Amino acid sequence: MAWYKQTSIRKQVFGVFTGVIIIIMVVSLVGITGINRMAEDVNALYYDRLYPAVEMAQITEKLYENRLFLEECLNTEELEIQQQLIVDIGKNNKKIDSLVAKYAESHLVDDENKSLLLYRTEISKYRHLEKEIIMLSKTDAEGAKTLFSKESSEEFRNMIEPIHKMTNIQLKIGQELRDDSLSEARAIRLALYLSMGIILVVFIVMASWLGFVYMNQS
Repeated sequence: MAWYKQTSIRKQVFGVFTGVIIIIMVVSLVGITGINRMAEDVNALYYDRLYPAVEMAQITEKLYENRLFLEECLNTEELEIQQQLIVDIGKNNKKIDSLVAKYAESHLVDDENKSLLLYRTEISKYRHLEKEIIMLSKTDAEGAKTLFSKESSEEFRNMIEPIHKMTNIQLKIGQELRDDSLSEARAIRLALYLSMGIILVVFIVMASWLGFVYMNQS
């Protein structure tokens, strides 16, 4: 340490503060990196999980709404009401297809892609039955009701099952992203606390040393 004792007090003070500044810069870099990772997780949580989950809820709502519309159409004898319900079913189908297309553009894991493919297969079958029921209701109301309550009902369950699976996947992955963000936050907080402690200890030790050197030089 002879070289250190031969260094002027000004240079020693400058060296101490330079070291402190370097530590602060390193801590800031660690904090910024961690915050950027958290921002990416939050962004993924919103665009890839929260927003698609809302779309999936809307799809489910429209599917069940169409089921009720179709049932009401079979149980009313007023032609105008039947026609309006058929129009409403068509509008909902377009809305559903639009939401599914948007959902497909988001970041999907393998299980979601499989469920989406299964849904598209089943919705095609269900739509065919839906049209058949509407056409049959014009000539054979009881036959249309039977088709609605049996084959169509079973196909509706087959169609809605992959929707429920995709919703559960959204919730699971969203929870994982949330846990990752909380873990990042805890790591950043710990790193900052440790760094602040190190800076404080270094500052006290160096200040004490400088004071000791200064008194010896005096």
